[in-house]
Amino acid sequence: MRDTIYTQALRRASDAEGGSAALASVLNVPQGTLERWMSGRAQTPLRAFLKVLERLTAHEASGAAPVPLANGEPLSFHMGQLLARCGRCDGIEFAPADAGAPLKLTSALLCRACGEKVVHGNLLSQLAHDAVQYSHAMTAARARRHLPRPRALAKKSARDGER
Repeated sequence: MRDTIYTQALRRASDAEGGSAALASVLNVPQGTLERWMSGRAQTPLRAFLKVLERLTAHEASGAAPVPLANGEPLSFHMGQLLARCGRCDGIEFAPADAGAPLKLTSALLCRACGEKVVHGNLLSQLAHDAVQYSHAMTAARARRHLPRPRALAKKSARDGER
């Protein structure tokens, strides 16, 4: 199983909801689909991931146990090749605003490069949006490379080459 931000969030949400069947019901997807997302064998759609973040935030607000942090280590968040970035300086390393507090989706983080304050859940949400846009851009680029050239353009190029 590939351990990604998606799979980590899905596992936490499954625990918070009382199991994968309950989470599948909340997300309105078949349990088999959810299990493929949780194992990393299939990509979690953006809308479902945002719903998971929303449910986890609500669960944390009700007093759930947050994720403990390793003290002093910089935090970075990635999805595939993409990294969460500071909106001000494009930095990729963050630190908790409250050094002793465990990490929640509602936790304030500080960019280690410029000190910009961001909310952990918002950072993950933006990263998920960026991953979807990147995926669409890569799909479009692949499609452009494999499109056959229209005949009219090919004939025109051939005629222009004869001149």
